[in-house]
Amino acid sequence: MDCCGHEGIGGGDARFDVVKVADGVHAAVAAPAYKVNCNTAIVEIDDGVLIVDTHSKPSAARVIVERLRDLTPKPVRYVVNTHFHWDHWHGNEVYPAAYPGADIVTNQITREAMVKKGLKRIQDHVRQVPAEIAKLKADVAAAGNATQRAKLEADLRLAEAYLREVTALKPALPTIAFEQTMKLYRRDREIHLLHLGRAHTEGDVFVYLPKEKVVITGDALIGWTPYMGDGYPDEWAATLDRLGQLDFTHIIMGHGNVVGREWLGTFRSYVYEMVEAVRQEAATGATLDEVKQRVVATLAPRHEKAFSAYADYRPWRTGALANIERTFAMVS
Repeated sequence: MDCCGHEGIGGGDARFDVVKVADGVHAAVAAPAYKVNCNTAIVEIDDGVLIVDTHSKPSAARVIVERLRDLTPKPVRYVVNTHFHWDHWHGNEVYPAAYPGADIVTNQITREAMVKKGLKRIQDHVRQVPAEIAKLKADVAAAGNATQRAKLEADLRLAEAYLREVTALKPALPTIAFEQTMKLYRRDREIHLLHLGRAHTEGDVFVYLPKEKVVITGDALIGWTPYMGDGYPDEWAATLDRLGQLDFTHIIMGHGNVVGREWLGTFRSYVYEMVEAVRQEAATGATLDEVKQRVVATLAPRHEKAFSAYADYRPWRTGALANIERTFAMVS
């Protein structure tokens, strides 16, 4: 590990551990935050740097820019967005501002999702966060003890700061879009941008470094129970099977620590077994509530412990119940 948690100026709750994964390849692993931040991959190339994903807000991306200057004098040439969710691209605007000429890259599916869904969701945040702030203020007033009050007051400050940021956001859309595959060949590195199928979203981008045997997955693989609200649970395992055909030893996920190849099998097993269990229960005519109860009971012995590294932040059962509901709606 190259550094400890690092906030930077105005970082708020944006804290990262920067971990060396291979020569010239680092992962900025995001700590749990009130407004979730994704991990960022930092890949040096001969004439610059390629960044993968930019967090939920510009202030978080500025923390990475500040940390980059400690790692390398090279400018950022490319920023890759793995998918259209807010916590992976709302910091895009920071990079062209700090590094004029930097290109933002994703596939065509994801760029269209940013335009059709992502921009609307920014305005949804602007409308919805004031109610969140009002609730936090009420919760502070009703807090039963000093510890609880201090936590709520900290969350309130973060929510107010986030509202200021999202209101002022200048969304920077990708300037380069590809279809299935894009490859960058540099003197010292080869980088593959791949669309392997639908999983977390319709357009998930995987970044593969064949020489270094590193894959960067966005939220198609994460360290806690996956979010499937925009996902394709019945296709997810097959997409991961295609990922598994690549030769890699290290995974930089969308959230959570850098892991080895074995996590792909663990994660894939959960997704596949959850979908099959829901499918089987739905075929019996069971109600959604019955399916939730039975499938959680079936999956818990095999999967709850593995997905509980972040139990206080993202409890397995909460995520599993949401996954079951999404899957039930798609297979029943």
